[in-house]
Amino acid sequence: MLFKRYVSERDNAIDEIRFMRLLVVGLVLVIAIEAGLVFRLVTAEKTVLVPPEIKRSFWLSGNAVSKEYLEEMAYWYAGLALNITPAVSEYQNDLFLKFAAPSERGRLQAEMGARAEFLKKNNVATEFSIRGVATDERNLRVALSGTLYTWASDKKAGERNTTYLVGFKFMNGRLHVSDLKETSDQNPFGTPAAGQS
Repeated sequence: MLFKRYVSERDNAIDEIRFMRLLVVGLVLVIAIEAGLVFRLVTAEKTVLVPPEIKRSFWLSGNAVSKEYLEEMAYWYAGLALNITPAVSEYQNDLFLKFAAPSERGRLQAEMGARAEFLKKNNVATEFSIRGVATDERNLRVALSGTLYTWASDKKAGERNTTYLVGFKFMNGRLHVSDLKETSDQNPFGTPAAGQS
């Protein structure tokens, strides 16, 4: 009788140990799976941006930005640089340069300053009405096609169809403007970007 009780306790202890081992293996598997999921979430971080008026969402990732974000930012920068009057030129230029890529800031400041000086000297205002957008996501460039209206005092001095290229650099989780130049409808992205053939 004592022997049976001893064997029974021993079998129960072996069963408990086996159950505990299986439980530990199961918990280790769950921890490994959770660690993999957490690592995947951390490395695939996306920041969803919400503009004041929600038309579509944007995202930023470790080294890329969405096409929609590029287009919206190009539209905004083009508005700052091309929808301009002599009275607001300094403010808009300062705002534009606030987001300029550090390596291009000097060049952009000289170009924007010369444009503002011309507007003030001739009492001219410009308005750029966009009709088309082409995006080069790989090289972070956007070509905006439209009509540039020029106003001298209160009279329309001219209008012409043109295309402007807005180039960007993505650094430290921020999109900086690196280029703003006039191109053409036939070649909206101008010369090939660095790294393109």
